[in-house]
Amino acid sequence: MVAIDAPLGLPIGRHCLGEHCRGREHFRACDVALRRKGIRFFPITLGPMRALTQRGMNLRNKLKNRHVDAVETYPGAVQDIWGISRKQHGLKRLQTSLKELGCSGDIVTRQLTGDELDAVTCALIAKAYSERNYLAIGNPSEVMMILPRK
Repeated sequence: MVAIDAPLGLPIGRHCLGEHCRGREHFRACDVALRRKGIRFFPITLGPMRALTQRGMNLRNKLKNRHVDAVETYPGAVQDIWGISRKQHGLKRLQTSLKELGCSGDIVTRQLTGDELDAVTCALIAKAYSERNYLAIGNPSEVMMILPRK
């Protein structure tokens, strides 16, 4: 089971991220749900997000071929739901919050980077998913985003 911090699917009505699809849908149902919750995110069709989305979809396919369950999550949304700091608001604060949630190992012994702290957040969501203790938002025809219950 892997929780990935990257978009893993396209909106209905969009078959690719190419320039010829520029005028098509930009938001998936899970993106709209995030916006309704007041959670900020970058649309999958925005500049560098296109490459991240393509990499995420490719990784999901590779994992699926190896019979590994992969789900999409968004650490910033997870951190907002939990009421803890995002990495851009202070790595030390985020790391302390994750320790207080019970994380151990490197998170206790050294200062982690923002990407590592987001990876820890993803691992916590993978654990919640495995324990069937999660919230799934979106449209199953696109992709469901896995978030924590409050």
